[in-house]
Amino acid sequence: MSIFSRKKILKLYLNGEITSNSSKFGGDDSVRKLKNELLEVNRKNKDNYKGILLKINSPGGAAATSEELAKLVLSLRETVPVVTSIGDSACSGAYMIAAASNYIFANTLSWTGSIGVIMGLPNYQELSKKLGVSFKTIKSGKMKDLGNPFREMTPEEENYLETLVKKAHEEFVNFVRLTRPNAINLEELADGRVLDARTALENNLIDRLGTEDDALNFLITEILHGDEKDFSITDTAPKPSFLKKILDMAAPITIKFELPNNFQRF
Repeated sequence: MSIFSRKKILKLYLNGEITSNSSKFGGDDSVRKLKNELLEVNRKNKDNYKGILLKINSPGGAAATSEELAKLVLSLRETVPVVTSIGDSACSGAYMIAAASNYIFANTLSWTGSIGVIMGLPNYQELSKKLGVSFKTIKSGKMKDLGNPFREMTPEEENYLETLVKKAHEEFVNFVRLTRPNAINLEELADGRVLDARTALENNLIDRLGTEDDALNFLITEILHGDEKDFSITDTAPKPSFLKKILDMAAPITIKFELPNNFQRF
């Protein structure tokens, strides 16, 4: 069969922390790239691709951006089947995106879940006293400097922020309940805990243990009912910049899920 007559599968990637900002160092902006590709398929190319393989390696990140990507995937899955392959991790907001797909594979040693919302607000009040630094705020309303790091938070402010976090968490859980209706023990497991792949499988938060190749084979044979030779893969893997190559060579190997403080994130 000619390569030009083969049916097409689109391979997409989500790598690293989910943020709403472009890369500061000229590296690959995985989030922006994925969003643009999903928008392109949604708007113009639904008929061009028979299926999508989404590879995720991400600890999560910004709440609204995660939700936006998840809803783009959700809007595709009725017409273009989406199979997600979890690499090292798809946690928090990244799990929300995975849950929006039709089917989820994970490696045995993958970490996922972490269905929760976190808000981190630093406080520099004691440090500013030691340094003799003062900070004057002029505001139009009592909540306008909510989260001011140079003063203690009032009980009213803390209660208000806790309400925001709880509402965001409720939205997250409802989304998973919608996209994974067969999930077991969701309320218990949706407390922010990271899950190993086997536990996620036992509770129907993922569908199968397997590699990226297993996920691709499942998409072709069991969803599209075809043969590998009948399909061509459009791989959108970004080419790393020269600076990223240098940084990758120098970077230590770490396992990390705690991220820099954001106002609100999944």
